[in-house]
Amino acid sequence: MMKKIFALVAAALMLSACGEKPNEGPTPQGGQLAKPAGVAVVEETITTTSAEVNWQPVENATGYDYRLLASATMVASGNTDQPSVKFENLTANTAYRFEVRALGNDKEWQNSQWNSSLEFTTLLRDQAEDGSLQPSVIVAADGSGDYTKVADAIGRIPKNNQNPFVIYVKEGVYKEKLLISKGYDNVVLVGDGRGKTVITYDDCQGTYNGADSSLPETQRRSYTLRVESQGVAIMDMTIENTHQNNTGSGDQAMAVEVKYGKVSFFDCDITGYQDTFLGRDDSARVYVKDSLVEGNVDFIYGASVMVFDGCQINVNRDGAAITAPSTSANAPYGIVFLDCDVTADEMGFNGAKVNNIYLGRAWHYAAKSVWVRCKMAATLNADGWMANMNDDVAEASKIFAEWGCTYADSADSDLTKRKNGGRALTDDEAAGYTLANIFADVDNLEAFTTKPAVKLN
Repeated sequence: MMKKIFALVAAALMLSACGEKPNEGPTPQGGQLAKPAGVAVVEETITTTSAEVNWQPVENATGYDYRLLASATMVASGNTDQPSVKFENLTANTAYRFEVRALGNDKEWQNSQWNSSLEFTTLLRDQAEDGSLQPSVIVAADGSGDYTKVADAIGRIPKNNQNPFVIYVKEGVYKEKLLISKGYDNVVLVGDGRGKTVITYDDCQGTYNGADSSLPETQRRSYTLRVESQGVAIMDMTIENTHQNNTGSGDQAMAVEVKYGKVSFFDCDITGYQDTFLGRDDSARVYVKDSLVEGNVDFIYGASVMVFDGCQINVNRDGAAITAPSTSANAPYGIVFLDCDVTADEMGFNGAKVNNIYLGRAWHYAAKSVWVRCKMAATLNADGWMANMNDDVAEASKIFAEWGCTYADSADSDLTKRKNGGRALTDDEAAGYTLANIFADVDNLEAFTTKPAVKLN
C-alpha cells in the first residue's frame, strides 16, 4: 500500500549539496511579469520502488525542470508542464533528493536556480495488498531486524504521514530515550508483549539529560518516551523509567510524556516512581486501555484530557497521590478513570509499608480527576484527596469525584467524608462520562480507541 507524506518546503532553499544559491529574481516593474515564486513541494507518494511527487502550481510559470538524485548521483531529470512527476524502478530503502524549479518566458527565469527540494527514503517493505497492517520497519536487539535501536526506526517515519507507519519492536530490552516529534504522524509502535519488549531509561530532572540546561527542551526532559504527533498507537510493550524518587528532591522521572497530539496505548505496562505519566498540553488527547500504570508521587498528571479504561493503577510507595491534574478552565473533562482497578504494593520500594494512598491533589487551574466504576484499594485513605499544591487552583471549577466505585471497607466508601473538594458525582453527571463526550473533539473516535490489528508474521 502506498504511503502519502505531506511536507511544506521553504521557498528559496539553499542547496548546499549543489553549491548553488537561490536566485532572488527582478522586482516587478513596467509590465514585466514577476518571477515565479519558489516551488512548494506538497506531496509525495512512495513505495519500495516508486515515488510520485506533486507540488503547488506556480503563478506565471511555463513549465518546470526537475531532477532526482541518490547521494551525488543523478537518477533522473527532465522537464514538464504539469506540477507532478512519477519515478519508477527505484531502489528499496534508499535515500533520494528531488529538486525542482519553475520556468517562465523571461530569460532570467530560464536560468533560475534550483529553489526547492524534497528528501525521502523509499520503503523497506510495502504494506499488504489487502490493506492490513504489517511492519514497515522491524527492530530487533539481536540483529535479526532492520535496526537494533528503536530510535533508528523512529527516524524512518515519513513526515506528515497519512497512512499507518508500523514499527515492530521484537522482544528485548532497549535502553533508549525516544522522541516521536511533531509532524511525524500516524505511527503504530508494537512490541511482542508486556514484559517482553521493554523500552527503559533512568533519566530524571536532576541527572543525565535532565541536568544539562544547555540541551534543547525536547532532550533534557526526563521522559523515556515523548510523543508530540497525531494518531500514534503504542501497544504490547513495557515503557519504564527506573529512576527511584528516594533522594527527596529533583526526582521527576517520567516514563511517558505526551506533549501534543492524539495518542493511544493498548496492553502496555507504563511504570516509574515520581511523575510516571504526563499529559502535558491541554490540546493533547490520551487514551490508555487495558494497561498497567505504576508510580507514587503525582504519577498521572498534567493538563491533557486523559482516559484510563480498564487499567490497573498501582501505587509503589506509601503516602502517594495518584493524580495531579492541571486541567484548563475551558475543558469539561480532565483525567478520567473508567472501570479501573486501584492497587498498592504491600511494601513500598523504599521498604516502608504502604498504609495510605490518595486519589489525587490539584496541581493547577480547574483541576479535574474523576473515577467511575473503579475498584479501590484497601489502603485508600478515607479523606480520598490531598490539599492543593498551588494557590492558582480554581476551586469553583475543580472536580474531584467518584461514582459507582467499590471499596474495601466502609471508611473508604463514605464519600460525604471526602476532603479537599472530593465528592460523589450525581447520576446525571456520571451519565456524561462516556468516551464520546470526553473525546468529543476527536474526529475518528473508533480508530482512536480501537487497538490496531497488525500482522507480525
